[in-house]
Amino acid sequence: MAKILGESGRYVSDEAVRQRRRILVTVCGIIAVLGLIVGIILSSYIPLGWLAGWGKAAILLVALIGIWAIDKWGNEKLTVIEKKQDNMRRGAAGEIQVGNLLTNLPDEFCVINDLSTPNGNIDHVVVGPTGVFVLDTKAWRGVVASDGKGELLLNGQPTDKPYVRQFVGRMMGVREKVLTLAPGMESHFNAVFVFTTARIEAKWGTTGYLNCVTDDQLFNYIAEKDFGKKLKTEEASQIAQAFLGLAHMDKEFGRGTKLQPENG
Repeated sequence: MAKILGESGRYVSDEAVRQRRRILVTVCGIIAVLGLIVGIILSSYIPLGWLAGWGKAAILLVALIGIWAIDKWGNEKLTVIEKKQDNMRRGAAGEIQVGNLLTNLPDEFCVINDLSTPNGNIDHVVVGPTGVFVLDTKAWRGVVASDGKGELLLNGQPTDKPYVRQFVGRMMGVREKVLTLAPGMESHFNAVFVFTTARIEAKWGTTGYLNCVTDDQLFNYIAEKDFGKKLKTEEASQIAQAFLGLAHMDKEFGRGTKLQPENG
């Protein structure tokens, strides 16, 4: 059984909570301010003589309309957030599924889940004798193909952003930092998109430095990889420790860390 560090799906779960919390705080804050205005106007009906009755009524009406408008805006925003949370939950479930699959790798592999870096979050990193694998889980639905220019098509349509280019750039930034922490080491990093629900029609080589695999193909892709440079035990250990050095810069990482014995 592979050595496992970090908790799969933590980043997307936390982000969903943060987004919902931001909307609720904003709505509650604005309603509180408007409520204060309404309270002041209502209390001013106790004769103070500083505002005519029609003025008080007008301000009260505006405040009530404002509360109604903010409540409506908040509900619309929360609806959007709920939809995003559904996607995030599906993504988190995919990450957990892939994380569970990676636990079945042999003892000499080390798996780091949910690695936060200055270049962005990485779902999984695997280091072992067959090399270094940087994984991004995709819970897309449908058919994934290459667009012939190094990017992906989903159900025949271009994606909303250059996922391949962005992820490879993120991986290269992380590689630079890792090799700084592991001086003298030279290793090719394999960028991999893991699809948990989609069918893949993107042939290898059509997406540049990144390969697309399904979750069913993942174990064999990593454990039985027979191309590229192999890593000696001490090399794999040094690179894994460098990744852990990055991981420990994330204050939340240690909370989900579960180090499993090498002998299972």
